[in-house]
Amino acid sequence: MDTTDFEAMERNGWADPSIAKTYADAFSNATEQVARDLAVSVRAGRGQHVLDLCCGHGVVSAELVARGAEVTGLDFSPVMVSLAEARVPEAMFIQGDAMSMAFADASFDAVTIGFGVPHLPDPAKGLAEAARVLKPGGRLAFSIWYGSGHPGAFGWLFEAFARHGDPSVPIPDGPDAHQLVDRMLAEDMVGEAGFVAIEVTDVPSEMVVTDPQDLFDVFYKGAVRAAERFAGQTQAVRDAVQQELADRTRADGREVEAGWAVQSPSVVVSAVRQ
Repeated sequence: MDTTDFEAMERNGWADPSIAKTYADAFSNATEQVARDLAVSVRAGRGQHVLDLCCGHGVVSAELVARGAEVTGLDFSPVMVSLAEARVPEAMFIQGDAMSMAFADASFDAVTIGFGVPHLPDPAKGLAEAARVLKPGGRLAFSIWYGSGHPGAFGWLFEAFARHGDPSVPIPDGPDAHQLVDRMLAEDMVGEAGFVAIEVTDVPSEMVVTDPQDLFDVFYKGAVRAAERFAGQTQAVRDAVQQELADRTRADGREVEAGWAVQSPSVVVSAVRQ
């Protein structure tokens, strides 16, 4: 698969301050919940040097620092690096390529990747690179959203697009964003990268939207791949999908003080470097 266009889409999309900020705000509740699981999975604590790979706006880094770890964060988006620096001044953040890092072999005690693996043009290569910079016995943990065929926001989005969208409108070819929720696929890819003791754990995470109509905008304005998909659709398609997501939020979400909580289930894959 030629992922050149996919890589350009990802880099250009996440360099957009509006998309980065919308993602940071809209997914904050869910990503903070998962950050705790990632930190626990790598046994973050004092004396550990942890690489927060694909660090985004610093949610996982903040959790790691709170547990006493020394944290280096890396992301390809300069906007995300700036957001992370503002959020977690105690950590060090750099812009870089997760599939070709400048760090020496065996530099870190642990590596976390909060929802970053699907954004890599070659996830297997990225996981092998994570193994390279980990010390033997070091721990890896990364998270993946559940997608098509599963309950919650991402599953609803796929169902709504299947009903209303035009699948013939192309977007750049890239890896399946949700493939590693499959335990067998995860075990195979992570094992091939050089890890053992692989575990896949469900996390019942939730996002919060102020109004049910906002759920569509979470994806259209805050997720690069979804934004690209819906940019090529007609306004009538976008309106229909937005209404269906709003109806699902009212029917299956729950009202909370800040608006509506919507299931956004995910998995944490954890493993140990051989």
